[in-house]
Amino acid sequence: VHPATRLVAWAALVMFFQIARGPMLWGFGLVVLTLSVLFARHRTLRLLRRVRVLLVVLVLLFAFFTPGEALLPFLRGAGPTIEGLDMALVHGGRLLVVVMLVSILLEKTDERTLVSGLMVLARPLGLVGLSSERLAVRLLLAFGYVESPPPGGWRALMMESSDRAELDSLTVVFTPLRWPDRFAIWGLVVLMVWWVSK
Repeated sequence: VHPATRLVAWAALVMFFQIARGPMLWGFGLVVLTLSVLFARHRTLRLLRRVRVLLVVLVLLFAFFTPGEALLPFLRGAGPTIEGLDMALVHGGRLLVVVMLVSILLEKTDERTLVSGLMVLARPLGLVGLSSERLAVRLLLAFGYVESPPPGGWRALMMESSDRAELDSLTVVFTPLRWPDRFAIWGLVVLMVWWVSK
């Protein structure tokens, strides 16, 4: 499978989970959880640690600021609502599944393969004067910093110094799309458009 096809399939899974409702939502989440534990356990735990604050804030905002029936009536307006907890559970679960899908993708796709797929998908941007190679490498470096930030954290990235030369140099082999991959990508795009328009 071409890396571009893999990336489009990953995007389709993310979109499907954002649209899914009811048993399909939780069933798909359970499948993704199982796959992430089997194939990308350490990476998943590392990424989940990095989004823990965002997850807590998301749950608190939905639980305490969504109008509805009070879960603890004696707290009056200061407590969480049943509807808020329901929304917090759904949206928190969606965030967790997206993180797990990212961990599986990064675990099963090395840097060069990922950049090759990004370059293919970004080629149409060349029509407006943007370089697909530069965009792909910048996105990859951003993924790398999110997963393994440099010493000093984000402040180190803002500093202009000679240490910037230490950024990883990447040698990427551009792999053109074959007809089966083109067919699969267009099929996935049509499927995503159909999901959104339902």
